[in-house]
Amino acid sequence: MFYSYPYKALRFPVQCVWLKLNGSWPLSETSTEVGKNKPFYGNSFFATAYIIWAWYVIASVGITISYQTGFLLKNLSDIIITTENCCTTFMGVLNFVRLIHLRLNQRKFRQLIEHFSYEIWIPDSSKNNIAAWCRRRMITFSIMTALLSCLIIMYCVLPLVEIFFGPELEPQDKPFPYKMVFPYNPHRSWISYALTYVFTSYAGICVVTTLFAEDTILGFFITYTCGQFQLLHERINKLFKGIHNTELAEELQLERLKRIVEKHNNIIRFAKRLEDFFNPILLANLMISSVLICMVGFQIITGKNMFIGDYVKFIIYISSALSQLYVLCENGDALIKQSTLTAQILYECQWEGSNRIESLSYKPTSKRVRNHIWFMILCSQQPVRITAFKFSTLSLQSFTAILSTSISYFTLLRSVYFDDEKKQD
Repeated sequence: MFYSYPYKALRFPVQCVWLKLNGSWPLSETSTEVGKNKPFYGNSFFATAYIIWAWYVIASVGITISYQTGFLLKNLSDIIITTENCCTTFMGVLNFVRLIHLRLNQRKFRQLIEHFSYEIWIPDSSKNNIAAWCRRRMITFSIMTALLSCLIIMYCVLPLVEIFFGPELEPQDKPFPYKMVFPYNPHRSWISYALTYVFTSYAGICVVTTLFAEDTILGFFITYTCGQFQLLHERINKLFKGIHNTELAEELQLERLKRIVEKHNNIIRFAKRLEDFFNPILLANLMISSVLICMVGFQIITGKNMFIGDYVKFIIYISSALSQLYVLCENGDALIKQSTLTAQILYECQWEGSNRIESLSYKPTSKRVRNHIWFMILCSQQPVRITAFKFSTLSLQSFTAILSTSISYFTLLRSVYFDDEKKQD
């Protein structure tokens, strides 16, 4: 039923399982097509059920966000409650956008996976250490996943700890994972309360798991693209090596260059397709991240009479938000460095023949070969980058800019808060 990528040895990170559970993984094309003479059962039936489940997940997240927004609007005058509620509401909105984007772009997602499996994936069986380097870089996404998993567990479990181990609460005071206002009375019976609690908790789980799963697959694609650039650099370093027949040297060099250019173009095309697919998600992520970091930091600094579990929760929250943003920006920065390094590798590939000058059969590199190399150097000086609709580039420079913006928002919010406190005194 799920799309089966052509390269059987291709293994996606374990986090991608959550994209399948949340209804965001692309199905095989045959699963979603029912022929005129084909009965509606088997793969087609399960594919339809899976699509219905995917839209249910999106609807549950949207409904939970609407409940949170209702609470936000009701308490807009209280800056502490507003900022606390904005943390969960904005994260919900960000991943609501992600879920809709993935659902509406299943064909593009399938084509992206197919392109990756044919052109970018580096199998573990390959005789080089670049595959191992790529696997090591993916460890940072495991750390980010652990932090975000701890965060959603705390949101879902802490209210239960308060109910079972705290002072006895009135039915109408029993907490939910997030602050919400409902269009009905969820406390009218224990069944109603339990169903509402499970519904909103699972919506939160879908939000967080989509966040780390999609970021992980984006990082997976970028990491192996960087690995392909390293393999390309190895090919360039061997461009003039192992050629002993001076009569055929030019033809062999041009043939090698042709293969290098084809591989370089394939990598650039994949990076372009990757950017086109993740553009909306990255734009929403970069826009919301600065506000999220600011508000979580504000909660930690100004929170009064806060339960110790809430402090731990917000510390994990800001740690996961910073790590998520940093890991993405660092991967984008690595792609820029690896792509621009190609021009330097080309310039240093001994095209002038300095490593062969002592040979009796030395023959200078032909003008045709030099022209090809110079043209490649010119093209390689333009970095390959992942952008958010061209508004911002995924790089460490963007990371520092977002942190700077967050600190500015935090300073403004803090001054407004203390000014209000002085007026009340």
